[in-house]
Amino acid sequence: MRGMIPLAMGESKAKVGINPEFLPFLKGAHVNSVDEDVNISLAMYLFTASKITLARAAELGGKSISDFIQILIDHNIHWAEYTEEHKKQDDETIEFILKEDGKQDESNL
Repeated sequence: MRGMIPLAMGESKAKVGINPEFLPFLKGAHVNSVDEDVNISLAMYLFTASKITLARAAELGGKSISDFIQILIDHNIHWAEYTEEHKKQDDETIEFILKEDGKQDESNL
């Protein structure tokens, strides 16, 4: 691993060699150390790749869910998934509400 700086993360955790050219870009606004920045970056990657949930990503990144969401927002990463199934459910709910509202209007005549 020539040119890599090993970062010890504790006895029970993996050691990772980071190319020293990355170091000036690490330690973002929401972190206190390079280790924390790398953990958050990995959590963000795994979340955006749909490999883990938002809650698990926040946990692995060492952040609360609200803090992790703010980090995602700051990086212009969409954290809420709105699927076709969600749209279908919303459309059905809107249709139901409109029908109920129409019944209300008819009963007031």
